[in-house]
Amino acid sequence: MALIFVTGSDTGVGKTHVAGLLARRLSRDGFTQVIKPVESGAGTGRPADAKKAAGKWAEAHTLLTLPAPIAPLAAAKKARKTLDLPTLLKLYKSVPHAPCRVVEGAGGVAVPIDPKGKDWADFAAAIKPTVAIVVVEDRLGAINQARLAISYLRRRYDGPIGVWLNAIKKPSKEVAAANRAGLAESWIPLLGESGKGEKSARFHFLPR
Repeated sequence: MALIFVTGSDTGVGKTHVAGLLARRLSRDGFTQVIKPVESGAGTGRPADAKKAAGKWAEAHTLLTLPAPIAPLAAAKKARKTLDLPTLLKLYKSVPHAPCRVVEGAGGVAVPIDPKGKDWADFAAAIKPTVAIVVVEDRLGAINQARLAISYLRRRYDGPIGVWLNAIKKPSKEVAAANRAGLAESWIPLLGESGKGEKSARFHFLPR
């Protein structure tokens, strides 16, 4: 089974957009799922992330939906729902098997999803994905963000890791070139890059 875990250096960097690009590509190889373990703020005037990423190519699963558009633990407390790593893993394991699966975390990689401090790095270590992708906004500061996020993720997860640069606003040629050079010099694999349009996506690995 191809299992890709998508996390980010921060919230709002384009994880759902990248998850959608991956889901569409994986759907060529078989039935694909997009799973969002927990989402806060869904239903507040926007579609659920899993459904948006899945589009017409994949099956969408949101395992725990929290109404308040705030950090997951705070949203869970407000909704009087249990949120911890064992609960998310139990819900995750209840999803029927699929040949291909994209799992998108909420917020950045270090966002707590357990009162004991467990976060998405711990979740990745538990589900053992084929590869973990950190989405980083393609802008000035991307090298720092990528190095911090990758370094943090590696503390708990020892599987394959790489970065996906997503341009929310098109960077200058100088910034774009420096970001890619900086990742290469830091020995961080660049697994993909994208802009606003679907056609802008470039895969530097074969997601299967």
